Amino acid sequence: MNKVLIFSLLVSTSTFAESKWVSFDQEVKQALEDNNKSKHLGILPISLTDGVYYSKIKKENLPKLSRFIKKSLKRHGGFIQHPERPSARKRILSQKSWRENNIKYSINKKTEVKVAMDLLSEPNISKDIIHLTSYHTRYHASKEGLETMQWIYNNWKELTAHRNDVSIEYYKHKESPQPSVILTIKGKSDKRIIVGGHADSINTDDEGIHSHAPGANDNAAGIGVLNEILRVLMKTNFKPTKTVQFIAYAAEEVGILGSYEIAREYAEKDIEVDGILQIDGVNYKGTTYDMALIDDNTSKKQNNFLAMIIDEYLKVNWGYVPCGYGCSDHAAWNYESYHASFPVDAIPSEQNPYEHTSEDTFDKSNNNAVHALMFAKIGVAYTIELDNL
Repeated sequence: MNKVLIFSLLVSTSTFAESKWVSFDQEVKQALEDNNKSKHLGILPISLTDGVYYSKIKKENLPKLSRFIKKSLKRHGGFIQHPERPSARKRILSQKSWRENNIKYSINKKTEVKVAMDLLSEPNISKDIIHLTSYHTRYHASKEGLETMQWIYNNWKELTAHRNDVSIEYYKHKESPQPSVILTIKGKSDKRIIVGGHADSINTDDEGIHSHAPGANDNAAGIGVLNEILRVLMKTNFKPTKTVQFIAYAAEEVGILGSYEIAREYAEKDIEVDGILQIDGVNYKGTTYDMALIDDNTSKKQNNFLAMIIDEYLKVNWGYVPCGYGCSDHAAWNYESYHASFPVDAIPSEQNPYEHTSEDTFDKSNNNAVHALMFAKIGVAYTIELDNL
């Protein structure tokens, strides 16, 4: 991305609307009411549509809402931004049946998966985490946030330079100056498999382009995993039957803006996606499980498939846990009735307590990516196995 594009994207932020539609869950609504915070945050009367609470809030108060949720509910994030008033119509419920795919999930590519898994490298993931945390911030509206996406673009271009079936593009967003990066490996079928994670970071203690937000676990580790999955697929000369896409999402930390806009466009264009895998916050090991599968705002059918993959290829201790709200980009796809899954490094109560602060640094994971490597294995197995179904 050149300096002219960076400048034009930064300038475009001044054209954004002063008020934003946001949606959230019952827990956030109750906390707002219990603490009499709606008026203080400039939130209009809260309404309920299609099982989701929503309201309109002044743009400048979004950081205050994020800090309030973090302080009162002891969790990171908790709302989704929308370009217009949420409605049941936007769920495209009349088309939900065709998104209920007829895939018969099974494990059939053990040899190919194990060959690919043996090539995965923990040092490669660590190297990427170190690089991404060298930015003062990757906040979506910052210059460094744009430079991050340029680095990902260039890295993916280098990894796939020998392939003429691979294309890479910036996806420019209406509500954020930070673009997403989409890599496409063209298959024989237009049906898609998507593996993604967000590239931005945030410090909700002092939100803005000025604050230090290294985001080592959230989500430099996830981008490092995406890079390593892609590197190995290229190393093994993976030629998919379906079209496979890798997406580095923009602006997840401010209401999953990037993925929501992409998912919405895919839904409106009736693009068939056989499955979405979210890689986010994968390098901080909990004590209850080695990893967990988020079981709300996700696809039960695909979650069962991931369970098969974990049991077959990783053989680690895992369990199902609720997230309770739209806690990452998978929720944007789920909102549009696509099959999305989200494996996480720990149950919510044991996740990295330093996320969304200046202390989300690599040392909190003992300066290695051993835990993240397990998620690279999931991503490789998921892509190869689902492509065969």
